[in-house]
Amino acid sequence: MEKQQIIVTCAAGVESVTKKELRDLGFVAPKANDGKITLLGTAEDIAVLNMFLRTGERVLLALDTFDALSFDELFDKVKAYPWSDILPFNARILVNGKSKKSQLFHINSCCSIVKKAILRCLSEKYRRSSFPENGETYRVEFFINKNVVTLTLDTSGAGLHKRGYRDLVGEAPIKETLACALIDLSGFTPDRAFCDPFCGSGTIVIEAARKALGIAPGIDRAFDYASWDFLDGAAHYRTALEMAKAAVKTDVQLRMYGFDIDKNAVSLASRHAMRAGVSDYVHLQVQDVSKFSSRYKGGYIVTNPPYGERLLDLKKANELYGVLGSVWRNLDNWGMYVITAAPQFEKYFGKKCDKTRKLFNANIECRFYEYPPK
Repeated sequence: MEKQQIIVTCAAGVESVTKKELRDLGFVAPKANDGKITLLGTAEDIAVLNMFLRTGERVLLALDTFDALSFDELFDKVKAYPWSDILPFNARILVNGKSKKSQLFHINSCCSIVKKAILRCLSEKYRRSSFPENGETYRVEFFINKNVVTLTLDTSGAGLHKRGYRDLVGEAPIKETLACALIDLSGFTPDRAFCDPFCGSGTIVIEAARKALGIAPGIDRAFDYASWDFLDGAAHYRTALEMAKAAVKTDVQLRMYGFDIDKNAVSLASRHAMRAGVSDYVHLQVQDVSKFSSRYKGGYIVTNPPYGERLLDLKKANELYGVLGSVWRNLDNWGMYVITAAPQFEKYFGKKCDKTRKLFNANIECRFYEYPPK
């Protein structure tokens, strides 16, 4: 496959983080717009992106772009694409899409029309009227924006936040991709101490440890593209996996801590740390946030504390923010980075932040408050 357009999706608000990550991986001047970053790449690049991206959500291969104002026009233009060049006769075809400010806004109808058009194209090529769809999975996605349709093929399969180690989920988990974005925004480096005092099932501290150890986020999971012949996916996956294994560091000294008052959450975090390959590098313990202290200077706290969405819970959450602020002021030059939906976090924490940005955690609008070490 020669270079063609690839679209990396990411959560709203973290585009700049993902763009920097892409540049660090060697991709030139990616363009970002509304949670989508466009770049040019090869089949080898698709394998690298899926294996190594920490903050991206999916890697999509762009197939075609065209205008469509009616269902007939949508059908004809989808059918015109040479689907038999990429889909075998037994392909399991899944179709999904989104529409924004367009004539074609009924998603279920659009999905049905796109699927029918693809099958009609394959029918003419393979000279058959029905297809078993018992082969490898191909996820076709469409985006309709202002009547312009973009057809893509999802090379990732399951979302890239699904690393493979988190088999059991605790209460109010944060996505691994968002956790990595928060870590990157904090500026944390492995030579400093790191703590999440509300660690829950351990996602933030585990992701920080995996990054510090050079453990690729995709090293323990499968991807849809790896079974596609037209990309020579199996070979490129093996190459990317060997690169990932070679990048793992074993001689790193880390000071990483995760605490939570809930013993079940800490037990779950310990399980996930073991499955993630970082249990020897992360200290996890049942502990109230008020008890946290450290002899280290210039460490980092990155955390996702309780939000308190109900009135009684909100009162308790605000009290926790006050405790967190007191703990932080007693530390020696530590940075504090907090994501929360609480509207008056700074008031109860006791200090105005240096910087804040809007992010979304599980579709909840949050703010990320940054208090860097001085």
